[in-house]
Amino acid sequence: DRFLAYSGTDGDGAVNTASVMLGAGVCLSLIAQIGEQIDYLRFMPPKTEANKRTWWTAVVMAGPGWVVLGALKQAIGVFLAVRVIAEVGPAAAPEPIQQFRSAFDAMMPAWSVVPLAVVLVVISQIKINVTNAYSGSLAWTNSFTRVTRHYPGRMVFVLVNLAFALALMEADMFSFLGGILGFYSNCAIAWVVTVATDIGINKYVLKLSPLQPEFRRGMLHAVNPVGVVAFTAASGLSIAMYFHLLGDTVQPYSPVAAAVIAFVLTPLMAVATKGRYYLRRTDDGIGEPLLDSDGNPSAAAFDCHVCRQSYERPDLTACATHDAVVCSLCLSTDKAGDHVLPATA
Repeated sequence: DRFLAYSGTDGDGAVNTASVMLGAGVCLSLIAQIGEQIDYLRFMPPKTEANKRTWWTAVVMAGPGWVVLGALKQAIGVFLAVRVIAEVGPAAAPEPIQQFRSAFDAMMPAWSVVPLAVVLVVISQIKINVTNAYSGSLAWTNSFTRVTRHYPGRMVFVLVNLAFALALMEADMFSFLGGILGFYSNCAIAWVVTVATDIGINKYVLKLSPLQPEFRRGMLHAVNPVGVVAFTAASGLSIAMYFHLLGDTVQPYSPVAAAVIAFVLTPLMAVATKGRYYLRRTDDGIGEPLLDSDGNPSAAAFDCHVCRQSYERPDLTACATHDAVVCSLCLSTDKAGDHVLPATA
C-alpha cells in the first residue's frame, strides 16, 4: 500500500517529468550491459540442426533478452527504495547494505542478514570485475593496437583497468555515482542505439551494411564515418544538454536526445556514404570458406606466417606478398606494410 501510494520525497505526489527523465538516464546507463553480453555469448557452442532451438533461446535471453531481467530488477529496486526510505530516510537509503538489510530482515533471522548481504555483495562484485577486466582489457588493447600498431599484451590493460578502478574508488565515486551514471548514460545510449540501428536498419532494411560481422584489420577501413559521426554527434550533443549548455529546460532530456540523434544519423550517414566505408575488400584471398555448412564460422585452422601461431579461419587473411596467411593481430601491428593483401574485390 505504501509503495502504490508513494508521493515522492517532496510529499506532493506530483509527477515531475524532468525528474523522471533524469532517473531514466541513470537506469539507461545499464543499456551498455546488453552490448557487454557478447563477452559471454562468444563462448556459445556452434549452432546445429539439433541444438538450434535451445541455441537461439540462449542467445536471445542472454543478449537482448537480458533487458527483461534488468527491468524486473529495477522494478524490485524501486519497491525496495520506498521501503528503505521509510525506514532510514532518503540520505541513507542509497547505501546497498541498507537495501539488503531491509529485504532480508523481513524473511530471515537477524544474525544471518549482514553475513548474507556481504556474501551477495562480494559475489556480485567478483562477477562485475571479472567481466570488466575481460571486456575492458579487450577494448583497450584493440584501440591501442589500432592506433599505435603496437601490442603490449592484454595483461597491461588489465592493470590499466585496475588503476582506473582504484582511482575512482579512492575518489569516493559512490558519493556522486548518480551524476556519473547520468553523464555516462549519454555515451552508452548513443553507442548502443548506433549499433542497433546499423544492424536493424542499415543491414536489413537499407542493405548498406555487410550481413556478416567483420573485425579483421585488413578488411576494414581505419574509420567508418557512419558509426563515428552518429555516435560522436549523439553523445556530444546529449552531453552538452546534460551539462546545461543548451539550457536548463532540456537538460533532463539528454538521454532521449542521445537515442533519437543516433537513430536518425546512423542511416543518414550510411545513405550519404553509400556504405563505402564498411569494408575495404570483400575477398580475403583464402580459398577455404569462411562459414561451414551450418552457417557457423569455419573451425579450419591455419598457421600465421608471422607469429607461427595457429588460428581459426575467421581470424586470418591472405598475404599476397608472402603467399601465406596472416592473423589479425600481426596485421594490426604491421608498421612497414610487409603483409600486402589481395587486391580489392
